[in-house]
Amino acid sequence: MNTDWPATDYAQKLVKDDYKLAVPLTLLYLTPPAVAFIGLGAVSAAVMSSTDSSILGVSTMFTRNVFVNVFYQKASDRVTVWFLRFTVVINTIIAMLIAIFVKTVYGLYLICSDLVFILLFPHLVMVVHCPNRTNKYGMVLGFSIALILRVLSGEPVLKYNAIIKYYGYVEPYTDDYGDTVYGRQRFPFRNLIMGLNFVITLITTYITQQLFRRYPSLLRYDFLEAESGSMPVDPITPSSPPGKVKDKKDSSSSETTA
Repeated sequence: MNTDWPATDYAQKLVKDDYKLAVPLTLLYLTPPAVAFIGLGAVSAAVMSSTDSSILGVSTMFTRNVFVNVFYQKASDRVTVWFLRFTVVINTIIAMLIAIFVKTVYGLYLICSDLVFILLFPHLVMVVHCPNRTNKYGMVLGFSIALILRVLSGEPVLKYNAIIKYYGYVEPYTDDYGDTVYGRQRFPFRNLIMGLNFVITLITTYITQQLFRRYPSLLRYDFLEAESGSMPVDPITPSSPPGKVKDKKDSSSSETTA
């Protein structure tokens, strides 16, 4: 960054916000036109390749794990493909808005880890350690409420203030340079929302299981197919590997044949 930029065609000094454009500016103003053309094309191709792979991967996982496995198990290939295309468009719009309004990549890493801890960690623990105490209704409701609470808690990285203000909330203000400093939470609200996700999932699962088991006529309203045709699942432990049940079944069948 020690280049005399005012002496180039750029004709001005670099400011702090221009540092992230160091490579494109170097290729554009400090190399011959042919090198700049090839170099900028290579950078653009690499960025687009990574971006479209990420969008396609996210859309495919959402279509398969949420739309097909949770809400529409009988979806045909045609319906699945069209929903995947729709999801690709929605994810592209979201990614574009994030790229425009979010100025820090580090902040995006924090948001991703935040969402994984609040939304996915409780479900991962319950599926591994107590699968018979969780079902789709509990997970969908717990995930939805936790997501809503997290969104309403504000996020300075995304530049919006909290609607739900927990104890010790710091109100937004304007600093000495005239920039807006967004409000932030001092209360450990992430731990609170994660715990609520646990509790809501377990309570909802218990209520739905009891309703469907005590009143079998209600199974016709089990649109997520969480209880109809379900069988108890034993948690995976080191003392009972997945292959143990299969071996026992094979040995019993061989004894019967003998």
